[in-house]
Amino acid sequence: MKLRAISTYYLVAFALSAAVSAAADQAAVPLQKAQGENLSAAIGHFARSRSLIIAAINEFDQGLKLVNPDALMDAQAWRDSLAQRAKEIEHVLDPQPRASRGGVRYDADTRLLGEATKR
Repeated sequence: MKLRAISTYYLVAFALSAAVSAAADQAAVPLQKAQGENLSAAIGHFARSRSLIIAAINEFDQGLKLVNPDALMDAQAWRDSLAQRAKEIEHVLDPQPRASRGGVRYDADTRLLGEATKR
């Protein structure tokens, strides 16, 4: 079982490195100029990365219920930094500002960040 997990890890690492090198060969188009299939694919990747960040926060919270890692790291700062990254990706996914009487502001999707921002 352990050998299978290790081999899976290396397979995923190899696939990621191949994807990164393939992406480096292609010049990325600025978000404002992206359109069609490329834009849809990019938004899908960004949305998945946001959901994976939120899943990482939830997994971290499960670990915090068992053990407090504050002797080795600032758990709250680490958690907050991930929540902030998820909010930044939300700006990429929904770049339209929300108009209000107090001015223009960005609102993250609370359905996705509700668990991540609690504490």
